[in-house]
Amino acid sequence: MNNIQTRIAQAVATTREVIPGYFEKTLAQRAELSGQAAGSVYEGVNETQLEKKILDAVWEEYSHPAVQAECTAYKAAIPGRMGIVALSQLPTDKVVRLDDRKNTGKVSCVISGVRGEIVPFTVLILGPEQDKEVVFTFHPGDPVRASQVQVEPGMHGREITVKKAIAIGLETAKIE
Repeated sequence: MNNIQTRIAQAVATTREVIPGYFEKTLAQRAELSGQAAGSVYEGVNETQLEKKILDAVWEEYSHPAVQAECTAYKAAIPGRMGIVALSQLPTDKVVRLDDRKNTGKVSCVISGVRGEIVPFTVLILGPEQDKEVVFTFHPGDPVRASQVQVEPGMHGREITVKKAIAIGLETAKIE
C-alpha cells in the first residue's frame, strides 16, 4: 500500500468509529446491487465488492473547484455511472422525492429515470470530523457542489415538484 492508500484505509476505519453507519450507507447508496442505490452508482457490485475496489485502488491527489477548502480529494481509475441531473433541465411540474437516507439532517432530491453516462474514474473526498479525518464521500466522476437543504419535520420521503424544489434552494437531483 502506498501512503495515499494507507491514508484512505485509515479514514474509512475512522469514519466507522466516529460516524457509525455512515460509510456503510454510502457504500449502499453507490453499489448497484445493494437495493438502495441512488445517484451515481457502480454497476454489478454489492457493498463488500465496492469497498474492496475503494481500498485496493491506486489513488492520486486531485483538485477541483467544487471540493471544499478543508477537504482533500483523490482520484482513481474506478469506472461508474453518473447519476445527477440539473433541476433546471427538467419540466417544472415533474415530481421529485426529498431524501436523507444517510441521516445527515439535510435533504437532496431523487428522481426516477435513466442513468447518466459511464465515466472512467472515481473521486473520493476526505474531510474533518471531530478533529479526525473521515471519508465524506466517493462517487464516479467530478464532484458537484452539494444540493441540499436543512431537514424540517416530515421532509424525508416527501414528493414535491421541481418548481418547489428549486424554490427551497435545491439545484440538482440524484437519478435512481
